[in-house]
Amino acid sequence: GEASLAEASVAAPPSPPPGFGVETPMPGREREYEAFKAQEQAGFVPGPAYAPPPIDAERKSRSPGLRNNFYDVPTSDFKRPYGTGRSAPPSAPGRP
Repeated sequence: GEASLAEASVAAPPSPPPGFGVETPMPGREREYEAFKAQEQAGFVPGPAYAPPPIDAERKSRSPGLRNNFYDVPTSDFKRPYGTGRSAPPSAPGRP
């Protein structure tokens, strides 16, 4: 009765068919795949590491994150409404 139901639910899942998960080239790109595999077997030696291009003044002026280190800005500055300055502008002497 109950024991046979428990045993049936614990049975191992069926094994995958032979060749399941084997890497194969995309149709139409067999030559490119063969070249890649040949390069991989030959011990590909990468070139120099990527170095980002220098950032010019014009780009810095358009990117506030390059001018200001946002890690140094307190979170409260980000939570204020847009358009408010860092502090209230000082009032001119003699003016209310």
